[in-house]
Amino acid sequence: MIALGIIVLLAVVAAVLYNRIVAARVRCDEALSGIDVALAKRYQSLSGILETVRGYARHELEVLQQLTKLRSGMTLQQKQQLSEEYDQAERQILGVAEQYPQLKASANYMQLQDTIRDAEEHLQAARRLYNANAAAYNEAIQSFPTCLIAALMQAEPRSYFQASQQERQNITL
Repeated sequence: MIALGIIVLLAVVAAVLYNRIVAARVRCDEALSGIDVALAKRYQSLSGILETVRGYARHELEVLQQLTKLRSGMTLQQKQQLSEEYDQAERQILGVAEQYPQLKASANYMQLQDTIRDAEEHLQAARRLYNANAAAYNEAIQSFPTCLIAALMQAEPRSYFQASQQERQNITL
């Protein structure tokens, strides 16, 4: 009778630990999806505003083509690469403004800057949420006794979304 009670208790503990790992993994997947949503928002916002700004310069075409690379099913590393490409595209847009002083004063360009800033804030928030969930998941699969269940599940640690080398450097003016 005592042995049966111990077996039931161990089964309940194993189920709780298993469910904790699954919940953490689902939160990671959901947060990664949030990055996709932020990238899609960034694409839609920028492409819509670029149509308005198009009359000032033709350089946006290259930027728009780079933005259309956004696809679902990308790995975290591919999303980081795409994010770096977006950062370069945004710098190109800002560079166009330097070449066209009348563009800087345009209400359309001001709206573009606001849209870029808003999209970047959403993307950064999505990245932070993913990293927080990845940390919680990694902690769950590596701490005892959850690591025993994680090993049976063949749970692998999640990578963090990290800044590129260029983003880590100080800006020189």
